[in-house]
Amino acid sequence: MFFNRRVPSWIRVTYYYDSTGGFLYGIFYGLTIAFFPIIARKIGATSGQMAFLTAIPFVGALFTFYWAHISGKRKKMPWVIGVKILARCSLFLTFFAFKPEIFLVIILLYWIFEYAGTPAYTRIMKDIYPDEDRAKLMGYVRVELALAAIIATYGGGFLLDQISYRYVFPLGAAVGIFSLHFFGKIRVKSDENSKSSNERFSLLKIRDIFQKDKSFLRYISTFFIFGFGNLIAMPLYPIFLVDTLRVSNADAGKLGALFSAFWLISYLLWGHYIDKKGPLAALHRIFILTSFVPLLYFLSSDIYLVAIATVFSGATTGGVELARLNYITKAAREKEIGSYWGIDYSLMGVRGITAPFVGIALMYLIGIKYAFLVAFITIFASFLLMGRVKMGKLNA
Repeated sequence: MFFNRRVPSWIRVTYYYDSTGGFLYGIFYGLTIAFFPIIARKIGATSGQMAFLTAIPFVGALFTFYWAHISGKRKKMPWVIGVKILARCSLFLTFFAFKPEIFLVIILLYWIFEYAGTPAYTRIMKDIYPDEDRAKLMGYVRVELALAAIIATYGGGFLLDQISYRYVFPLGAAVGIFSLHFFGKIRVKSDENSKSSNERFSLLKIRDIFQKDKSFLRYISTFFIFGFGNLIAMPLYPIFLVDTLRVSNADAGKLGALFSAFWLISYLLWGHYIDKKGPLAALHRIFILTSFVPLLYFLSSDIYLVAIATVFSGATTGGVELARLNYITKAAREKEIGSYWGIDYSLMGVRGITAPFVGIALMYLIGIKYAFLVAFITIFASFLLMGRVKMGKLNA
């Protein structure tokens, strides 16, 4: 779409379908996912149910390694389209979600099916984009997706003030399904020679991969520490803003806009950097920059340091996504990309259902400020470890 002229001519058709699908997904996101927490609270979700809602995406991620096994037996594109249609169709059921319990079950169904397609999606990205340009091209797509999401979220807020979520969410789901129409047009060459497999599912395959690929074990362990530190602080940020700094809704909106602006820019900057320097070098820098976020919250007594933290947060978010995917597509063999991604996302699920509760517990035990300090130390430790992972890869 917007970056067509920057895309090599031989890959332009593929990029067009990917970017158009991404733009429509951004609209879908802005009309649905962005409002899940707000709508849940408005229809009566308790604090416990809100905590569960936060954990739901990570619960869905727990099954990713299993989905990697299942999708590895099939053609990638039909699988991705099929499970993501199921995910988005599940949101039509929000028309009947009068109670928070029903709403939460629907959202759980959505995330289980949505994540079912991620291992195969990663393999598709490996197939359709060349290694030397993949991060840049994916960055272009993500910029367009993020721009659409920002606009749709802004418009969705006004729409939900006038029309019930029971109509807006199904509308967004329809746009999400339409986005798959374009993504499904991408030609995936490896699907043309795809063969079914009778291999049985076994969690022991994770052990086998770690034994065979020590560099991946070091990477995934370091990334787990980084993600755990990040998620310790995640539920504490809004609590600190509301309970300690007493920020107004207007100031919260400004912080959101600031984050979104740097989130957009991050895809462009990190996409180019990853293609030039590699994903591990990018993650090494991203980890140190991300560590400043909880540190600045620890030091802050007003909104100004929080604003700087928001800049760091936005400027690194896109880079983490691009570097993570590009590392796995380069580190894993073609047939094992789905399994590598399944391990990554399943471990994300583990930390996602534990780390936020650790953060809350630390807040009560040592205070919110020192909980931020623990998060900083954890993320900074991952920065030091990633330096060793990067050097080990260079010396291998």
